[in-house]
Amino acid sequence: MKKEERKLSLAASIVASTLAVAAPAFAEGEVVFSSWGGSFQDALRSAMLEPAASALGVTVKEDTTNGIQDVRAQITAGAVAWDVTEQDLPSCETLSREGSLEPIDYSIVDTTGIPEELIHENYIGFINFTKVIAYRKDVFGDNGPSNWAEFWDLENFPGKRSMHGKVNYNLEAALMADGVPMAEVYDTLATDEGMARAWAKLEEIAPEVTVWYRGGSQSAQLLRDGEVDVIHMGHNRVESVIESGIDVAYAFDGGTMDVDCLLVPKGAPNVENAMGLINELLSAEAQARLAVTMPLGPVNTGAFDTGIISGEQALLVNTHPSNYGKQLLVDPNFYIGQLGELTEKFDTLIQQ
Repeated sequence: MKKEERKLSLAASIVASTLAVAAPAFAEGEVVFSSWGGSFQDALRSAMLEPAASALGVTVKEDTTNGIQDVRAQITAGAVAWDVTEQDLPSCETLSREGSLEPIDYSIVDTTGIPEELIHENYIGFINFTKVIAYRKDVFGDNGPSNWAEFWDLENFPGKRSMHGKVNYNLEAALMADGVPMAEVYDTLATDEGMARAWAKLEEIAPEVTVWYRGGSQSAQLLRDGEVDVIHMGHNRVESVIESGIDVAYAFDGGTMDVDCLLVPKGAPNVENAMGLINELLSAEAQARLAVTMPLGPVNTGAFDTGIISGEQALLVNTHPSNYGKQLLVDPNFYIGQLGELTEKFDTLIQQ
C-alpha cells in the first residue's frame, strides 16, 4: 500500500470512529471538521464546534490533520473524508492554485470584520497564532533564552532544544538569530545571499536540536514532561502547559505570527454544511469565545467588541495592540512556489 493510501486509510478509520461533538435530536446531516488535535482542538470543540453544531442542527464530527499532504492524499484517492479543514496559510494558497478546493460560498459565509487580505475565493482566514520561545524555569530560572541569538547560544544557555519540524518559521528564526532586524527578514530572504545566510545559521543549530516536533500537541508534551528545556512553539500551547502547573516563561518579542485558514477540499461530501460551519466559526462571538478559552488572535475584529474578552484577557491575545508589533508576521508569499523545494532541503538537513 502506498504511503498516501495508508495515510488516507488511517484518516478514514479515525473519522469513522470519532464521536459527534454535538448531535441534537433534530439534527439533519453531518459535517466533518479536521484540525491540529490536542488541547487546541479541545478548545475549538468547547468554544466553537459545540455551539456551531447546536446552531446549525447538524452533527459535527472531528479528525486531526498533519498538514497539506493529508488533504492531497484524500483528493488523489478520490475519497475525501473531510468537509472543512484548518491549514496554514501557505498550504491554503498552494492547494487553491492546484485546483484542489471548493469555492467558498460567500452568500452563506459572512465576512463582516474579516480583513480583506484574508478573504479568498477558495479559503478564508481563521485565527492568528504565534510561535514563541518558551523555556522551563526549573532549568533557567527567570533568565532563559528570550531572543533568537540566545536560543542559538548553547554556551551561555545550555539545555535541550526543540523546534518545529518543518521549514516554515525556521528560516526566519535563523536570520533573526544572525542579527537581521525583524522588519528586514523577508527582504533578506528574497536574495540568494540572504537565503544562504539563513541555511548556514540553521546548520549551526540543527545538530543541537533534540526533537524536531511535528504537531502542536507533541510540542506541549515535550515541554510539559521536561524532555526539552527550551522550545519554539505556539504560545497557546505554552499557556496550556502553564495551566497544567509547569513553571514556564515566554514573551511575544521576536515571535513568528502566522494565520491559519479554513478550506473545503474538492469533493467534500457535505459542502453546504461545510459553508454553514465556516460561517459559525468566523462569527465575532465564536472568535471571542475561543480567545477566552485559549489566547489566540481572532481574525474577526468584532471579537474585541463583544464584551466576551475582558481587558485582562486581551493582554494574552497575540493580536492585541500591545502585542502585535513585537512579532514577525509571516509572509506566505515567500513560500508559495518554493515550499516543496525548501521542505525537501530542510528535511535533508534535520535528518543528518
